[in-house]
Amino acid sequence: MKQKNDIVKSVVVLTVICLVVSGLLAVVNHFTAPVSAKNAADRAIAARREIIPDADSFEEVDTSGLDASIADAYCGLDASGSILGYIFTAKQNGFGGTITVMCGISADGTIIACRTMDVSSETSTLGGKTTNPEYTAQYTGQDSSLSGVQAISGATITSNAYKKCVESAFTAFKAITEAGK
Repeated sequence: MKQKNDIVKSVVVLTVICLVVSGLLAVVNHFTAPVSAKNAADRAIAARREIIPDADSFEEVDTSGLDASIADAYCGLDASGSILGYIFTAKQNGFGGTITVMCGISADGTIIACRTMDVSSETSTLGGKTTNPEYTAQYTGQDSSLSGVQAISGATITSNAYKKCVESAFTAFKAITEAGK
């Protein structure tokens, strides 16, 4: 009987410990979640400013009706409110998981710049090369044909996913500009 009581006592103690720890984690999350969200928003704004540095402000564009691979879209505006370009964040499946790319397209339909936002699931030796300026720079100045873009040897799945992100950005750009947004 004593052994059964010891087991019940152990289970109760462990359950109480789990409840206390879970409660503490919930409290910590309550206080850190807004800070984490603000930091993520600040990083996104900084990334948009890297893509269109001359923009005075960024206005979110409605992405409903666009390809599901487009996570968000913004237009970069100068001080007078004229559109300098559009920024699209697109996601595609790469070799090891999802790759996220931010692509800026000027009002005339050429790429201003591309930035790899997340390739954390890709191999750092090959797929991770999509974060290198040597790779991303080849997109700058390209039109929707992407005729001068070369894949990374040995990382074609990741390179193709990156290229598909950029192609999705051009598809969204066409849909938005034709709709007059």
